[in-house]
Amino acid sequence: MSNKELTKSKIIRTAAQSLGTSLQQKRRELGLGLANLSQDTNIPMTSIDKLELGLSNKLNYAVKLALYYNCEIKIELVSPTHNSHN
Repeated sequence: MSNKELTKSKIIRTAAQSLGTSLQQKRRELGLGLANLSQDTNIPMTSIDKLELGLSNKLNYAVKLALYYNCEIKIELVSPTHNSHN
């Protein structure tokens, strides 16, 4: 693995996307819409949407959603995949 393949920004982007996907899956699993979730958590809908799309690094919102879903956030290190185009 060369340094050209893996950068700080790529690691942050990948982590945000992974967390966002997990949050979106949990919301859908629970059958919650963005409007209702926003109202229940006092997190703006646009912020939830950006977080779920992996476009936000606001961990305080992610933690608030995890608490609302009664879930923990797990972080792990994995080897980079070579077929990733991100």
